[in-house]
Amino acid sequence: MVETSNLVKDNLTGSRIGVFFGTLAPMHIGHQAEIYKAAALNDGVVVIVSGYTGDRGDKIGLPVEKRFRYVREAFNDEPSIKVDYINEDHIPVMPGGWTEWTRLLTETIQRNIVNPDAQVTLYTGEPEYQAKLQELLPNNGRFQVSLMDRTILRVSATAIRKDPMVNWDYINRVFRRHFAHKITIMGAPNTGKSTLVRRLARTSNSPFSDEYARHYQEESNVCNDELILKDYIRIIQGQYDANSNEINSPANNGLTFFDTDAMVTMAEAHIFLPATDNEQLKALFDNTIKEEEIDLILVIPPFEQEGVDNVLQKRFHQELLKIIEQYGFSDKLVILDRPGNREDRYGYYARYLQALDAIQDRLGINLKHI
Repeated sequence: MVETSNLVKDNLTGSRIGVFFGTLAPMHIGHQAEIYKAAALNDGVVVIVSGYTGDRGDKIGLPVEKRFRYVREAFNDEPSIKVDYINEDHIPVMPGGWTEWTRLLTETIQRNIVNPDAQVTLYTGEPEYQAKLQELLPNNGRFQVSLMDRTILRVSATAIRKDPMVNWDYINRVFRRHFAHKITIMGAPNTGKSTLVRRLARTSNSPFSDEYARHYQEESNVCNDELILKDYIRIIQGQYDANSNEINSPANNGLTFFDTDAMVTMAEAHIFLPATDNEQLKALFDNTIKEEEIDLILVIPPFEQEGVDNVLQKRFHQELLKIIEQYGFSDKLVILDRPGNREDRYGYYARYLQALDAIQDRLGINLKHI
């Protein structure tokens, strides 16, 4: 068995080549079905992602280069499917750019195939595209344009962009990471955040990450006040990777829950590390916090408990709130401060219900109904 990767994938061989092109913002299972059909009917398929700055994908944070990388990742184990892209920034906007675009299209096809005389079939779902390409493609008998049957699967990228959650099952798995809601539960030690993460995630059947620092400290046999600079570097990256793994998990159903993130680690560093170490960590924190793109932050405030250092909890809580404000996430923040009752002494159940309400209010997802 030969391992293949798009980064080193050979140009396509054979005398029959299929070409599938589109904005792919995002790619969905209808696109996949047509690409696999083209692969079955030809010796290989060139998939071409097309777009420009400000297009429908760019407007939702999926510029053409990012879409290209996602599509290439989606087919990295398919040796007969090669992915490329066309950046339309330097040609006239449609419909004035058809001539230039068709030239770029043919150049892109040629640089991905071995046989310059191969028969090329282009697949499109738009009748007007079919007519225009038949008019502009070289009239040498090598090119034909096939119209896809879009009635087989009634799904569109437009519908997905409008409501990703309703159309979640149609989104290609690689693209799902872009649309997943990312919810982080934060709080001082011994506030019950790990339990809340687990229960919220299981309520919605969603993936969730564990607190990486806890595993790291157990494996390294070190306490909070013993951690040094290199430990924090590993914890920052470890938690980011743990959270990313859940976003990329096949279990991702549109909601992902994280047990802490880099902002929590930063609060701990501010408390336990000297200022010089914190200064060295700042660039790493800045970059990691920016990359996390959290949609909702649920913070459990300190509360009186027997045998718990409430002074340290309060100090941590105040430091955490300052960091959340510093990085511009105050609009994503919900403090889970709903009190319990005589049966719910520490308010665990009250905070669980408050978290469900926050998810519905902020993200429009009713987990109580589920």
